[in-house]
Amino acid sequence: MLTEREKEILKVIKENPLVSQEEIAKKLSITRSSIAVHISNIMKKGYIIGKGYLINEDPYILSIGGANVDIQGYSYSPIKPHDSNPGKVSVSYGGVAKNIIDNIARMGVRSKFITILGDDMYGEQMKNYLIDQNIDISESLFPKNQSTSTYLSVLDSNRDMSIAIASMDIFKVLTREHLERRSKSLEYAQAIVTDTNLEADTLKYITSFKDKTRIILDPVSTKKAMKIVDFIGDFHTIKPNKIEAEALSGIKISNENDLTRIGNFFLEKGVENIFISLGSDGVFYMNKSEKGCIKSEKISPKNVTGAGDALTAGIAYGIINDFSLKETAKFAAATSIITLLDRNSVSKNVSLENIYKTIEEMKL
Repeated sequence: MLTEREKEILKVIKENPLVSQEEIAKKLSITRSSIAVHISNIMKKGYIIGKGYLINEDPYILSIGGANVDIQGYSYSPIKPHDSNPGKVSVSYGGVAKNIIDNIARMGVRSKFITILGDDMYGEQMKNYLIDQNIDISESLFPKNQSTSTYLSVLDSNRDMSIAIASMDIFKVLTREHLERRSKSLEYAQAIVTDTNLEADTLKYITSFKDKTRIILDPVSTKKAMKIVDFIGDFHTIKPNKIEAEALSGIKISNENDLTRIGNFFLEKGVENIFISLGSDGVFYMNKSEKGCIKSEKISPKNVTGAGDALTAGIAYGIINDFSLKETAKFAAATSIITLLDRNSVSKNVSLENIYKTIEEMKL
């Protein structure tokens, strides 16, 4: 989000993209050195590209990672292993990176998505869905003779996950080389959100843009999180859940002091912002100047799938709008709550209006 002074400077540049810093300083009656600092900040926020003051009319968030078909079943009663359990099965479009950017688009932010979809019915349907959500997928991959990634989950009668199987070999095709050919989209993004469905080498390439933009990581799972353990400090912001945070840090969480220890572990590695999802216990947040935990009133979730992705989307929105860490955590928690109260992994109720309404109603 631009300051009032930055808005004034951007207005002058829009009127004359070739204007010098001295001319801007004279027009606004401030020093040239101040103008240089403000312009640098405007460039970091994605409103200006390069030295020629090329205006980026619509700053965007770029999501890179998984998109898959979600086949979800839930049992009407406690699950009986090795038996047929009466219940209901649904098919939807999911994937961590996809769900994150889907939520971000619903917040009114210009959204780009680099993923890989198979040459099958599900891939075509998801492509059309993403386009309908105003998500730019023009730089994604659509290889021939490949099946779209599929995620099969089974929920118990409490809507908690009992087991899941992920068939995601197609993501091995989304390589570093593919992203290198799309480097400008990474460089000019206000923020990049990624997940660990990608190969380690691809994730390492994404972090090479850490001095150009803010890179936000959702670790996805304890096993996949191990891909980035050696360069976790290259990410601006991370959002593990409790068990992922334990796996990445080697610290068992038994109390709030342990959360602080884990926060300090990541800060020492170079991470700037840490958010740890604690399920029904809320969200722990920490950076060098802020620390706390956001808890809400108890709710009865209809579906836990997608709640963590919604949390990450809210974090990304807070970061690009320069919210405080606490306000970012509140915004993210509200987005997650809206999703928990919906049977879909991405709720149609996600909007700025509903998020702020939830913050008030849940007393976050």
